[in-house]
Amino acid sequence: MEKPERVVPLRRTDESGNGQRPVSGFMFRGQALSMPIARPQGASLAKGLHRPAWAALSAPVLDVATSISGAALTAFLLMHMVLLSTVLAGATTLDSLAEFLERYYLLHIGAPPLILLLLAHIVLVTRKAPTTFRQQWTLVRQLRQMGHLDTWTWAFQVVSGAALMAFVSIHLWVSLTELPIEAAKSGERVADFLWFDILFVLFVVGHAFIGLYRITVKWGLLSRRGAYAALATLTAVVLAVEFAIVSSFFALGGGQ
Repeated sequence: MEKPERVVPLRRTDESGNGQRPVSGFMFRGQALSMPIARPQGASLAKGLHRPAWAALSAPVLDVATSISGAALTAFLLMHMVLLSTVLAGATTLDSLAEFLERYYLLHIGAPPLILLLLAHIVLVTRKAPTTFRQQWTLVRQLRQMGHLDTWTWAFQVVSGAALMAFVSIHLWVSLTELPIEAAKSGERVADFLWFDILFVLFVVGHAFIGLYRITVKWGLLSRRGAYAALATLTAVVLAVEFAIVSSFFALGGGQ
């Protein structure tokens, strides 16, 4: 009768020779018994060269930068609203303010940093925005399945942000190429394109203050309920002032 063949466990050169599999090989097969095959590194090096510089930054750093740029743009929106609200006191008041800003080239100095801030914010937010059709369809399915407020606010941020890239570009181009700023000239433009200003106000105010809501909740500055109540109240106030400004320009432009 033949004796059963004895199985001798393989040993690795870096083990003590007890035939036991190391802990590191529990999920995988451990180290290879043969010599490793050298693989060319050119492809990986070339792939690394094409990565954008900001891709090497950590996600928390990019999230902080996104929040700071969004808060800075919201601060500019409020400052812009305060300056335009001088039209509520009459066309002469706004014209005097515009003349002061242009006399010291404050508009020309402030426009380039604002444009750079806008571009930086766009680059930062597109990291997480659904840019492909598959990602967008996934977002739509989640909206249909979930009744979560933050999911809907994120969807509005995506839609309004895409729309604002067109609205802001048009607004900046018209404002900077038709200097000097005059109340009567702006009123004629509002009277002719009232639909543009109404949509612009709704998108920019909604995008800014929903963004502030998400920032305050994300970084724990306010509770979810407190942030919702405070920013909903502030949004209503800002919308009321913005539409009062639009109505004043519309009246100056001869709108009925």
